Amino acid sequence: MAVRIKLVLVLLMCAFLLSGCKTTLLVHSTSVKQITPIFKDYAGTHGYTITFANEQTGSYHISMGNVYVPYASSTTKNKSTIQYTPPAGSNQPLTAYEETTWNTVAMPGHYNEASAAVTIMQQGTDVMIILDGNDAAGSSLGDFQDYLKALGYGVDAK
Repeated sequence: MAVRIKLVLVLLMCAFLLSGCKTTLLVHSTSVKQITPIFKDYAGTHGYTITFANEQTGSYHISMGNVYVPYASSTTKNKSTIQYTPPAGSNQPLTAYEETTWNTVAMPGHYNEASAAVTIMQQGTDVMIILDGNDAAGSSLGDFQDYLKALGYGVDAK
C-alpha cells in the first residue's frame, strides 16, 4: 500500500513540474508576418533554439537550455485512531489502536530542459501570441512583452 502512495506522490510531483506558465499576449494593429521575424530575433538574441516551426499554423517550440532543479523532499503523515468503547456496566477499559504512516518522497537534484510552445495567430487587426512554458522555463519568456513594446508595439497581457 505504501508503495502505491509513493508512486502516486511521485507522479503528482512530475505532473506539477511539467505544468508550466501560460501567457497570452495581444499585439495591436499588426500582422503575423510582422511579428514572426521579431519572435525569431527575440529567440536568437536570448540564445534560445527553435526546435520546431510550422509557419502555416504559427506553431513553434523553443528550447531555452537546461535548468538545475535542486533536491526536494516531501513527507506526508497519516494518523488514524480506532476506539472501542466497552459495553455499558462492564469493567473493561476503553481500548484504542493508533496507526501512523509516514510517506516520504525524495527527488534528487537533476537537470530539466526549459522549453515552451509558442503560437502566433491573427485575431482581426491584432495578433495573439500564446506562450506556454514548462515549469523549468519559469518566467524566461516574461520579457517578450517588453521586447515588443520597445519596438513600438501596443501589447496587452491577457
